[in-house]
Amino acid sequence: MSRTRLHIDSPLSANSEIELTGDPARYIGRVLRLNPDDKLTLFDGSGGEYQATILSLGKNTVMLSIAGHVDRNVESPLAIHLLQGISRGDRMDVVVQKVTELGVQRITPLITEYSVVKLEPKRAEKRLQHWRGIAACACEQSGRNVLPQVDTPQPLRNWLGENIEVPGTRVILKPGAEDSIRSINGDVCELILLIGPEGGFSDAEYELAEATGFNAIGFGERILRTETAALAAIAALQTLYGDLAPN
Repeated sequence: MSRTRLHIDSPLSANSEIELTGDPARYIGRVLRLNPDDKLTLFDGSGGEYQATILSLGKNTVMLSIAGHVDRNVESPLAIHLLQGISRGDRMDVVVQKVTELGVQRITPLITEYSVVKLEPKRAEKRLQHWRGIAACACEQSGRNVLPQVDTPQPLRNWLGENIEVPGTRVILKPGAEDSIRSINGDVCELILLIGPEGGFSDAEYELAEATGFNAIGFGERILRTETAALAAIAALQTLYGDLAPN
């Protein structure tokens, strides 16, 4: 596998040529400073990857020759769907980036009672595209070939009300909960993890979550920041039930 990996936001096909323009072309030519005959790895997010060779570079264009498809899979057997309360500043960016590296398959940003961030429709769409771009870059860096699904931000109550029948083990982090992450029972292969924003969840939100099948678990004696809680919980889940588990 070549060192340089690049996500292409359009379907790729083996034994073909493709012309890149705009940001991808400028990234290859001006940032990476690659040259004709240099090689890189392309992926379109649907699975697998392609080895490619640079044929030519223009001011804002790059022509690539794509070789065969490589059926390379690095996805975890544990399908984690993260429901994350939106946090302010760059904290949400950090969460999206790092949980993608850790193998999360789906991310749903949530607006909760204690959310500091308020997103109007236009701003929500802009943030969504920003987060999807971060996830794509995280896949480039980490070697993933399947992009996680990043959903449109929505209120927590809406998600809980509309997804009662969605399968999967449901877990919500709650300070002081008696059960721990090790108390999750059964053969876990699909897991929905619910984590609050900076201010946590209200009592009513905890009650609604538990009424819709979420089991509350504690995560140690220390109070973690929302972005730390997401990363620590997912790393622990992957270690216990996913691809970080010891052989």
